[in-house]
Amino acid sequence: MPDHYNLLVYYDGSPESRSALLRATRLGYALTATVHVLSVVDIGSAVGSSLGYLSDVACSQMEGTAKQTLKEALDHLRESGTVARGYVAVGNVVDSMANYAGLLNADLLVLGHRKPRGLARWLGQPSNHAELMKRAAGRAVITVPLD
Repeated sequence: MPDHYNLLVYYDGSPESRSALLRATRLGYALTATVHVLSVVDIGSAVGSSLGYLSDVACSQMEGTAKQTLKEALDHLRESGTVARGYVAVGNVVDSMANYAGLLNADLLVLGHRKPRGLARWLGQPSNHAELMKRAAGRAVITVPLD
């Protein structure tokens, strides 16, 4: 068993990610682990929903929102006595989680479970947690359903 654990949790402020953050808080406390929180600015999805055009102002607002969301998560973790670090990435969630898992040598990856909705459900696209499990490189992936 390792002397110290690193947990990586994805947080975007959604109800699913709040459930994941609560679980990561309990795990971090129980394991005396460092909880790393990742907030992702998904420019690709935003460009797709804006018909291919995304202004600098919109990008800045997205980044500001991600930073505020991250601060919210870190404040929660620190209030509970958990050692926490935070990061904002630009890209998609799965790529960012996989990259940061490697950089931080994360033992556990935690994210909220979302059922595919809308077009993603109709097209049968895999969810983030299913894709992340393929790229986890031997790490445990914990998906947390909405409480």
